[in-house]
Amino acid sequence: MLSQVLPLRSFKRSEKGATAVEFALISPALVFICMAIFEVSLMFFAAVNIDGAAIDAARRIRTGQTQATADPEADFANTLCDSLDIMIDCGTLHYDARTMSTYGSITLDTEYDPITGEPITYGFTTGGSGDIVVVRVMYSWTINTPLIGRFFETSSGSNKRLLASTVVFQSEPYE
Repeated sequence: MLSQVLPLRSFKRSEKGATAVEFALISPALVFICMAIFEVSLMFFAAVNIDGAAIDAARRIRTGQTQATADPEADFANTLCDSLDIMIDCGTLHYDARTMSTYGSITLDTEYDPITGEPITYGFTTGGSGDIVVVRVMYSWTINTPLIGRFFETSSGSNKRLLASTVVFQSEPYE
């Protein structure tokens, strides 16, 4: 009987494999945190990329280059898409351009279609020389990391974050 108890005592005191067991317990949380950091970093990179593309495309409206083309909306869309990174699908972008009478009349609230959940756009009017123009570019970023969507999603249960860029300016006297 004593010969059977000794191996059990040595097994109980042995610490071989303790590190592997501890790592197995901690690794899911570590992987989750790394995935979350990576996803949030990509989301912020995409937001900055959309900002830069919106500024580039709006600059063409501000200087009158877009209005001088045969199809101003297509010119704006092409400029916007050319400035965007590969990870943003240009076909799913929402954008609009509107003219305002004063800076005080500008409203930047985003309304959503109750059926599709997509942002509502207000058309594409570039205005003329000296007009106040508001350009908005919006993209729905799909959040892939589990549980992170609850903290970053725009509307509850959608698992999507609306990345938006707004550029407000007065057009230059180009005419």
